[in-house]
Amino acid sequence: MATGTDLEPRVERRQRRVGVGIVELVPDRRDDVSLQTLKDNLRNRVSALLVAIITAAQLADVLTTLRALGGHTYVENNPLFRALIVRSPVAAYSVKLLIVGAMVVLVLSRLNQRRAQVALAIAAGLSITAPLLNFLLLIRS
Repeated sequence: MATGTDLEPRVERRQRRVGVGIVELVPDRRDDVSLQTLKDNLRNRVSALLVAIITAAQLADVLTTLRALGGHTYVENNPLFRALIVRSPVAAYSVKLLIVGAMVVLVLSRLNQRRAQVALAIAAGLSITAPLLNFLLLIRS
């Protein structure tokens, strides 16, 4: 048999292999655009103002809800949130604020400046309604 031909048995070829190297595949480095989008949106004054409005409105909602529920005159209308409040009010409000915060960060990191501002404006408008309604209920009683 001649060396290096296809007619050799496979066993002999394997025995002659020496120094088989290891190939390491490294993926190309990709920049995280979501972090840059988040930074760009937070540098924008309109977006920062909308985030501040959402934060203040959510805190006002928590305070007015605590005040209204503390008087035992009102009950929480949201059945899921009512079950959380009965078990642990601090945990319920913490979960609420964490979810809202996570949604704001998601919007700021995924949407470009104009779309993020529209989404934040809608969220700010919705966030303001809850403490206003709670405040009106507290004034009536």
